[in-house]
Amino acid sequence: MSRKAPEAEKPENHERWIVSYADMVTLLFALFVVLYATSDANPQKLQSVRVSIEQAFSIGVLQGSNGSSAVLNQGGGLTPSLNEIRSNTFEGLNKTLSDFAAANGLEGKIQLRSDSTSITISLADNLLFDSGSADLRPGSVDVLLQVADALRGLPNNLRIEGHTDNIPPNSREFPTNWELSTARATRVLRVLVEQGGLDPAKLYAAGYAETRPLADNSTPEGRALNRRADIVILYPTVEDLQKALTGAQRR
Repeated sequence: MSRKAPEAEKPENHERWIVSYADMVTLLFALFVVLYATSDANPQKLQSVRVSIEQAFSIGVLQGSNGSSAVLNQGGGLTPSLNEIRSNTFEGLNKTLSDFAAANGLEGKIQLRSDSTSITISLADNLLFDSGSADLRPGSVDVLLQVADALRGLPNNLRIEGHTDNIPPNSREFPTNWELSTARATRVLRVLVEQGGLDPAKLYAAGYAETRPLADNSTPEGRALNRRADIVILYPTVEDLQKALTGAQRR
């Protein structure tokens, strides 16, 4: 009886290392591109890189807010992390607006909160508007101008939001809370641009009516919290960062 010849062993795949190697090369390429761009002695190109990275990271990276270098310092300091930059931005805004609120008896009417995508300045409804109205109350423009001063210089896009409680306005001018919330957001935006000097290309308005409550609408206290105008400082996305770095490389 003849025996069946054993099957030849399949050759071992020696190309699996290519995937890891390609990832490493990609990371090294990105690192050296950034190092090359930021080490160029041309001050105009360096300025372009600084502006691009500032736009991506929401705040000055190569130059801090106090004028000192935060990255390209003489001691070769490291670039702060994105979380550190966001935290510093939040703390700076919080101190500025808290001091203003305390000096003007507005404690509890100006609040800040943050999440992974934005920082939100929340202004109480009765600080800016009368019930069912989109006309600014006396003195409210001063509040908005103080906010504009705190935001001026930030490269971030800003979303100006109007929010209401769940009680219909019962008004000819504003048949539903959609019209009321949108009108209030637009009114705040106009003050920030026309009197506060913020860049209109970076602002847009949105009305959310009662769809995004902060508290329960079943109580007067909850409804008061839900009636508000929010100024949302948007963090850049990963795509924004990639575009900024690409723009710096092309320069």
